[in-house]
Amino acid sequence: MLVLSPATGHDLSALQAIERSATDLYYEAGISRAAILPRDEADMRGLLGQTTILLARDGDDAIGYVSYYPRGPYMHLEEIAVRRDRQRRGAGRLLADQVLAAARADPQCSHLSLVAFCRAGWALGLYTSLGFRPLAAHASPLPHAELLAELLPEGGAGEPRQVMVMPVAP
Repeated sequence: MLVLSPATGHDLSALQAIERSATDLYYEAGISRAAILPRDEADMRGLLGQTTILLARDGDDAIGYVSYYPRGPYMHLEEIAVRRDRQRRGAGRLLADQVLAAARADPQCSHLSLVAFCRAGWALGLYTSLGFRPLAAHASPLPHAELLAELLPEGGAGEPRQVMVMPVAP
């Protein structure tokens, strides 16, 4: 049974191991190492200090994490990472559901946002099944859409990415 708990500095090595394992899938999809690098210890410490991170464990075994933070009227899903040997068993969906619950509990939050690599079909499939849609697919402008545009890398250099958004109303 998976148990979720807030990650702390004591979990750094487990978080980095999950990150390295999950990032290998991007390389296998042809995404270059220059476009996506696993977070090192300093990056992971920064993530711990700036976002909420929930760590998924199966017993004592850390298998995945999710990182998110509020950004204006949005709850931004920074990352979902699940160890490769534990993927496709519902852990990513469980982690995403926790972010959705946090967004629904925040009275200021109207939407969830994320940035996805356009060639990461496995991630796009999960996000689409959860209700995320590309920003460009929304018929009317979203509140404070300028915050969403700022999420993409400057100049479009590197691997193509897209902002995806979903409403949080039940």
